[in-house]
Amino acid sequence: MNRRFYLLAASALVSATVAGAAHAQGAGGSNTIEELVITAEKREQSLQDVPVAVSAFTSEKRDLIGISSVQDITNFTPGLAYSAGTDRISLRGIGRLTNNLASEPGVATYVDGIYTSSTVEVGRSPLFVDRVEILRGPQGTLYGRNSIGGAINAISKRPTNDFSGEIRGSYGNYNRRVLEGTVSGPITEGLRFRLGASMIKQDEGWFHNIAGGPDEGDVRDEKYFEGQVEGDLGENVDFWLKVARGKYDNRSAPGGRTGGGLTPQDTALITPGSLTPGVGYGFAFGQNVVALGPARNSTFVTTGGDLRAFSTNGDTFNRLTDYSDQIQTNVTFHMDGADLKYIGGFQHYKYALQSDFDATALISYTIPLNPGLTSPTTCNPTFVALNICRPLVARPNVVSLYQENKEWFSHELNLSSTNDGPLQWILGAYLYNEKYKQPFQITLPDQAELATPSGAPANPNRLIYYTDQSMEAWSRAAFGQIDWQFTDTLKLTAGLRYTTDKKKGVEAGRLFCFGCSAAVDPRILGSFTPVLDITTSTFSGVRPAGVTDPQNGVIGPAITDAATGIRRRGLYDTWDAWTGTLGLQWQPDSDTLAYAKYSRGYKAGGFNSGTITAFPETDSESVDAYELGLKKDWSGSLQTNVSAFYYDYQDAQVPVSTQPPVGPSTSIFYNIPKARSMGIELESIWQPVRNLQILFNYSFLDATIRESCCITDGADPAAVAPGAKPVSSLGPVDPITGAPTSRGQDLSGNHLPVAPRNKVSFNANYTWEFEPGSLTGSVSYVWRDKVYSSIFDRAYYEAPARSQIDARIAWKDLEDRYTVILYGKNLTDQEDFDTMSATRQTGYVPGGAYNLNRTYVLVPPRTYGIELQYRW
Repeated sequence: MNRRFYLLAASALVSATVAGAAHAQGAGGSNTIEELVITAEKREQSLQDVPVAVSAFTSEKRDLIGISSVQDITNFTPGLAYSAGTDRISLRGIGRLTNNLASEPGVATYVDGIYTSSTVEVGRSPLFVDRVEILRGPQGTLYGRNSIGGAINAISKRPTNDFSGEIRGSYGNYNRRVLEGTVSGPITEGLRFRLGASMIKQDEGWFHNIAGGPDEGDVRDEKYFEGQVEGDLGENVDFWLKVARGKYDNRSAPGGRTGGGLTPQDTALITPGSLTPGVGYGFAFGQNVVALGPARNSTFVTTGGDLRAFSTNGDTFNRLTDYSDQIQTNVTFHMDGADLKYIGGFQHYKYALQSDFDATALISYTIPLNPGLTSPTTCNPTFVALNICRPLVARPNVVSLYQENKEWFSHELNLSSTNDGPLQWILGAYLYNEKYKQPFQITLPDQAELATPSGAPANPNRLIYYTDQSMEAWSRAAFGQIDWQFTDTLKLTAGLRYTTDKKKGVEAGRLFCFGCSAAVDPRILGSFTPVLDITTSTFSGVRPAGVTDPQNGVIGPAITDAATGIRRRGLYDTWDAWTGTLGLQWQPDSDTLAYAKYSRGYKAGGFNSGTITAFPETDSESVDAYELGLKKDWSGSLQTNVSAFYYDYQDAQVPVSTQPPVGPSTSIFYNIPKARSMGIELESIWQPVRNLQILFNYSFLDATIRESCCITDGADPAAVAPGAKPVSSLGPVDPITGAPTSRGQDLSGNHLPVAPRNKVSFNANYTWEFEPGSLTGSVSYVWRDKVYSSIFDRAYYEAPARSQIDARIAWKDLEDRYTVILYGKNLTDQEDFDTMSATRQTGYVPGGAYNLNRTYVLVPPRTYGIELQYRW
């Protein structure tokens, strides 16, 4: 496979010679590639005239190839990566690695020029989205907020001057149904409207529950409505307004169920010097033995190695608990030589994700205590003599509930030149404000002991873990950019932006340990206590001894509410930065554009809110990016665009899962001091003959950590797995098992997460023309190199290389009234992994080893169906 791949990539690079980012409007008609107009630099320009690496997908192109999701867009965009299981996106190794709302994405997403932290709009149907533009590289001047890795802009389809409409319906396997439609036209002279609605339903899931519960995996029930008004207010002012509402009630997480249930392949034992397959344990949550169940227990059910099977008895859902409301508007005042434009928007949503957190169908089992020093099933002889061994009945119905309640406002005012002179410019000011709450709780509703913890406030909801944050963030910026055509062939671009960011709020939490060693070992407490409130000791809010750094974002000490047992603490900090770009482009003829540019990107610092750790804050990120590019049209039938880049990436914000001796695993934020990202990207379109179009894209990416030390791997805290590079001696040992607890590692040379070294995409489409209409066939092939889901290059974080083949065939009548499409995705039904993660399961294992549970995020299986489109 590797040999064929490298031969294919080498031949394409030699034949194309140069590369970049363009997509033709269609393959029909002549074999001349049509011009694509984009707004990447906030003004309409031909894609081939923009000195930026841009991938652009029109609605026609998406229909032609079958690009219907964010993942599909990722497949055909060099350098772009998307993790479906966590709904996170990255560009050239820079992106969002956490779902904590107090840390923004590294790739800015815009809808009609308005910033949003969600990728939902990017994957919306081509019936609603006219074009998606992906700007690769820091966009620190014109798209400042969080565009350190790049920016994605989705542009809506607008109202039309003539009355028109379209209805689309499709049916696919897994009983998937989609119905959507739009109508558009004039209201009065100078005033137009557009209305649209869609419904998506799927009853059968990709994953089947062998415990008898409902299936999961893309089980969907979604509704979306939008209305637009566009018009002229006199001769010099025009406006556009869109109001949209959406709601969904789906089963499983955004990317589908992660993992295929617990199987012998899902676990591993880490022992000193080796990583070998284990025998399978139940789910673990920190050191809470309520979640530990040996596989030999008669109530434990494995999935027999079927990765698309799972066994749970809890309800899982992923829903908006109320309609998401969105308002967007543009108002433009046309003056002599310049346009003054206001871009504003508001959005609000309430989101909830509930999971069966124990990932089993276990009802109860009995644990003999203390089992820890001799074997998993017998009590320590010393404790037997003292008559303090006691059985503990665990009822592992572990339910997690994650919620978001968020709203934001965005305002931008810019003034841009409209003359035809050699100097073009744009000036602007930007204001953004968001408020959100992000509670997360894990409960054991059937474990009565949790309701009345000894020596602590009551716990009526039987929480074992609770965190919350109520935060507000502000971002303000001023920016400007000039383009100076100082000769017939040379143009200079210079841009500068100043940004200030502020975040303020309160975090809260409460934590219990049920049946863990600290709770049941009489050597620690002097008595048997099945439930231990460890909120104060774990959520210390105190800096470690010897650390004097005052910049940790904490306002005062953490305080525990005596009535509720919840611990709270205030957070606050500000950040600011200058960013910008400086570039030179050479355009010797209308078919050639070469450019060299420097860009600086920035992302505000963030908080690991809701954990009440000693250091909840990370510093801001920055990147110095250097890029060379060449865009070329060859005789109208071949278009190749190439870019080569080098990034000096500083202080990347990375969450790392850690496992304390007592309590659950938590996510700690670190700043990786130095990382490097460099690569080459090619995009090409070739129309060798009439009606035949061939697209080929290739990207090479080397995104590695250059300097980072002494970070503990939560899945291998003792740093004993193959490939670990410990930099310190073993830390303290667990008082029960005698296993070492932690040891930091040197991460230099490791990869940045979700950054495939090589990626290839290919599409060939051909149109046959007949008297009553046309028939177009399209075949796509994508291949992605292996990726690591963590900053630790370990086998248990590695998702192997994967490939996918898609195909579709479309019949269109001569008058373009209707279209019939047959489609299929993942035709070979590959069981490949999108990402892979691992968590350590504690509990006694002979020899002081510990159990490791791996979680697979599987790509969708083979899907197919039929789509009908009718236009008038």
